[in-house]
Amino acid sequence: MDPRHLRIGRRRIWMSSAVCFLVLGPIGWFLGGWIPFALLAVALTLATAVSHWRAPRWLAPAVAKGQSESRRDVATFCVVIAVSGYAQPPAEPTPSAADLSALRLEAYRSAAHDDLSEELRLLAADALSAADRAHAEDTPAGWRAARASAERLAHAAQEGNPYVRQLLIQWVEGNPAGER
Repeated sequence: MDPRHLRIGRRRIWMSSAVCFLVLGPIGWFLGGWIPFALLAVALTLATAVSHWRAPRWLAPAVAKGQSESRRDVATFCVVIAVSGYAQPPAEPTPSAADLSALRLEAYRSAAHDDLSEELRLLAADALSAADRAHAEDTPAGWRAARASAERLAHAAQEGNPYVRQLLIQWVEGNPAGER
């Protein structure tokens, strides 16, 4: 585990213990004097010290889960952007064959990412096959089908994931190709 995560977790343990003492300390003082106040201080210090010592054991799964979700969100965002870019008709001037094949390769690579859910992989495969057909046919109907398939992927990626939704909104607002 990253020492920074451990340091932040331990700092939060001590801060929450201090807040607990600041709230419960005066109550103990007014209800019973210095004995409950001292017992509370000793009990909180012991509990916090044990939590501090055991933090790596219970903090590691939470950090790993957060990192996994972050990787999945980034992979989802990347696949939507790559597939959507490949599913657009080429802009003027027409890109070279090498540029188009690099775009296609990146779209296929992002669609095969390990952190994607199976549903998104299937939708990305459908969108990529529609985009391949559109590039081969080069008809308005083919491009509409490719764009619709890419939009289904984008909607599925956003569903239940506000982080990816916000990233996609920011990307669309800042992308000059979205105005074509």
